[in-house]
Amino acid sequence: MKPKTFLIFLFIILFVSSAYAQEFGYPVEGEAWYYIKVKFSNKSKLQEGTWTIIEVNVNGHNVRDFLLFQNKNEIFNKKINGKSPFDLKVRHSWQGEKEYEIKVRLENTETGKSIAINETTYSPQKKGYWNPDWKNYLALLISEENRRERTNYPVHATVGIISNYIYSPEEIRLVKAEKQGKDISYTEIPRQIYDIVTWKDEKLLSIEEKDEETGKVITRYHPTTTLSIAFQVNLKPYEKATYLVFYNNPSAKIPSYETDLQVKGEGLAKTIENSFYKVVLDEKSGMVTEINEKTTGLKLEHKLETNGAIHWNPGTYSPPHSWSHCSDWENPPFSEEIGPVFYSLHRTAPLPHIKDVMVSISYYFYNDSPFIIMESNMKINKDIFVKALRSGEVVFNKEVLDSGAYKTIKGKTKLIDFSRSRQHPEHVAILRPDTPWIVFFNEEKHIAFGNLFLNFSTSNLNGGQASLQQPYIYIQHGPWYYLSRAFVYSFGSNNQTRMLPVSQGSIYYEKHAWITFFFKKKRGYSPYIDKYFNMLKHPLSIVEVMETYLESPEGWLVPILTEPFEEGVEGALGGKKKK
Repeated sequence: MKPKTFLIFLFIILFVSSAYAQEFGYPVEGEAWYYIKVKFSNKSKLQEGTWTIIEVNVNGHNVRDFLLFQNKNEIFNKKINGKSPFDLKVRHSWQGEKEYEIKVRLENTETGKSIAINETTYSPQKKGYWNPDWKNYLALLISEENRRERTNYPVHATVGIISNYIYSPEEIRLVKAEKQGKDISYTEIPRQIYDIVTWKDEKLLSIEEKDEETGKVITRYHPTTTLSIAFQVNLKPYEKATYLVFYNNPSAKIPSYETDLQVKGEGLAKTIENSFYKVVLDEKSGMVTEINEKTTGLKLEHKLETNGAIHWNPGTYSPPHSWSHCSDWENPPFSEEIGPVFYSLHRTAPLPHIKDVMVSISYYFYNDSPFIIMESNMKINKDIFVKALRSGEVVFNKEVLDSGAYKTIKGKTKLIDFSRSRQHPEHVAILRPDTPWIVFFNEEKHIAFGNLFLNFSTSNLNGGQASLQQPYIYIQHGPWYYLSRAFVYSFGSNNQTRMLPVSQGSIYYEKHAWITFFFKKKRGYSPYIDKYFNMLKHPLSIVEVMETYLESPEGWLVPILTEPFEEGVEGALGGKKKK
């Protein structure tokens, strides 16, 4: 064989061997890291015996996050057999066409001898790390596990970052990485940052503590910045995706994102609008008072009694007080979040005239989404007697809507013919408390309003159950159509004079989605409302994966125990241990 041919052959062998021995990976489809995977083999320094990996470096920088494999199995205790090759998967923000030296320091478990071995590898001609200007990232692994397609599904995640690594919440970028041929594509996702809190207790941070045995300083705390990040995802059934939160770039500019969400008005008198609807809130209570559906151009409203709001409850009827609804609030304290992804309004106040019943209501309106999310909490601060304790009531006049339907837990849709239904004060229908949805509609005008019952719960802070009298959902037909959830409701029965107890500490929680939409007569309303019920009812799996900061202590940080206590059960294996 000629020397030149031999060199070419040798180069091919070395290239194939190198390609087999190393891998440069991306955080995609549920993978959390940028990583370099390297095979260490034929290292005569190790010889026989068991070795523990003490330290891993990439180009001279210590790496705390790595996975160890030997004989195709992950090794959790970081101990390897010196005779066999092993693989390291190292978290590292690699870039294309660069040289990387991975150095591993090991210690023999019997002799205590320490050695270092290394491998040098070259990254391929690919994009690599998204943008080196952002020095750190964390991954949100999002999985669809309920066989439901997700369209602009709202995600709210909360993360805590050691404050030295973040200068301003505005620097945060949210990026989705996806496979594209043999490389990758990056898409920056509109995000909204809110609820920013920094912990920095100087008194606690200044306390110096040392380990009794080693004399080393124990680090228990670091200043921490916690924030929430909201964004929308689109996933197919069973799809996994990785969303990357990049930070630590003090020179980053304030981002600007396109959105169809508009919020106008002062105080509680807001008008919220997107591509699907325009919603008007009452100027005194902040309750929904008008819903304008944009495809049909039709307006849904109530405006027949009291303040005429569409959304009335939570509320109670506790004589001698008059019937009290949240729609009767006058300028309750409120807070709001406004951004490109969502607008939220939160109100917390006692019910009018009944100060011992505290209520909170939150609305969420989203970019490019037809649904509105409503959450409410009602807490009883003192024992009371009532004829009614209800939540989730929505009321419409008869100008537009003229028919109704509901979904049973068996999956059947039951139609309601209001022209021959029971009328107020009798209930049109009494439904299970776990009914999936109710819809009011007009087939000729092609418009529907869906009330999706996503969640409800009851509890008592003082123990036992919340006060309940056979809770149910019901529909009423009078000068209006309305639906509501009854927790305690003698006034809606055939024995309306009963005064029923509601005990202190009782808590009632609701989560609904409201959707006003256009539908074609042949297709009907059920497929559309089923799609959103199934999507919103079942949450996505969201897992946060962060790097291990170099400042973080090695191993288990033993917590402070303010008092000695007995650990274990007397007579059990190990007996009692004093801490």
